[in-house]
Parts: sequence; structure tokens; C-alpha cells
Amino acid sequence: MESKKNDKTFEEHLKNAKDVVGKLESGDCTLDDMLNLYQDAIESLRICNEKLASFEEKVKLIRKDNEKLNYDDLEWRLEYM
Repeated sequence: MESKKNDKTFEEHLKNAKDVVGKLESGDCTLDDMLNLYQDAIESLRICNEKLASFEEKVKLIRKDNEKLNYDDLEWRLEYM
């Protein structure tokens, strides 16, 4: 079941957490249901956090690789193509 949760996108996990908040705020759940929903939302948010951290690392690597480019030279070349 853990791998199924990880197959979801960041947006799907975020939506799940938001949906849980709505259900909890409605008050239409039993205490046991509320606890299960809360645990599910926390897990979704944990996965969102992991995905964001991974994304940030990838952006850092891309930016580091692009620091080697000379943008002024590239812009000049594109103008004359």
C-alpha cells in the first residue's frame, strides 16, 4: 500500500490533505474516522514534503550546471542565427 501512495503526484497528495481538512471541519465523522483521516493527511503531507525536497535538490543541480554557461555569449549567438 505504501508504494501506491508514493505513485500519486504531489498535487494528488496535496488535494487529499485538503479534502481531509474539509471532512474534519465538517464534523460529520466519528472520532475513529477523524483519527484515520488525520493519519492519512499527515502521510500525504509527509510525501509532499519529500517530493518538494527532491524537487529543490534537482533545481539546485540544474542551476549549478547552468552557472557554467555564458548567457551574454549565448544571447549574442541567438540574435545572429
